[in-house]
Amino acid sequence: MIVHQLAVTGIGAGDRNETGHITMVAWILAIGVSVAALVISAAARPGNVNMAYAHLLIAAGTNILFALLAIRELAASAAAGDSRDALAAKSARAMGLVWTWAGLVIFVTYATGVLAWKEWPAHVVGLAVAGGVCLAIANILMKQTDADGNDETMLSMARFGTIAQLVGMVLLMLGFLVDGQMKRFLVERFTDWPAKNVMFFGAMALAAISGAALKLIPARRIAS
Repeated sequence: MIVHQLAVTGIGAGDRNETGHITMVAWILAIGVSVAALVISAAARPGNVNMAYAHLLIAAGTNILFALLAIRELAASAAAGDSRDALAAKSARAMGLVWTWAGLVIFVTYATGVLAWKEWPAHVVGLAVAGGVCLAIANILMKQTDADGNDETMLSMARFGTIAQLVGMVLLMLGFLVDGQMKRFLVERFTDWPAKNVMFFGAMALAAISGAALKLIPARRIAS
């Protein structure tokens, strides 16, 4: 229902390029402001649990915004009749930005010494690789769109990857909740709580974007 409502708003053909630019500006601003706010709140956590709550709320709000931006753009493009390659490229780009954002937040938080956590490099590498793969796929699909064609093999791979990502993100969130990972910020001796917040709410955004992509992008080419 929400996806349908988003699809019928702001989709004039002449406005699509402008809307795309505005969306990217919103992404850039959200990433920059949220990274700064999350690092500051993590640094202010010692002796002040309210800053831990602030960190959690910032991470949640940022990823809700990410999901809304991605779903609105994807729904508008689908309603405007954009090709499957274009839709898949936009969804992959949004996913790549979320993965990259998560890696950036964790990198700045721990590499600068704001907090110490020995496992942060492995997580940053994994997040960076996932983000890079998504952005590379988005670039390939967008080039195919510019060539007025559909790469069925790439589209199938992207769809299977999206399904796997959706399942993986849901399992990650459930695992964090069951294992009590989202309560670690309450205990000051734990220093991995900022990463847990980022990964949990990043997974939430990725699950939402993945679900919207699966709903809005046809699995097969529709015969004319």
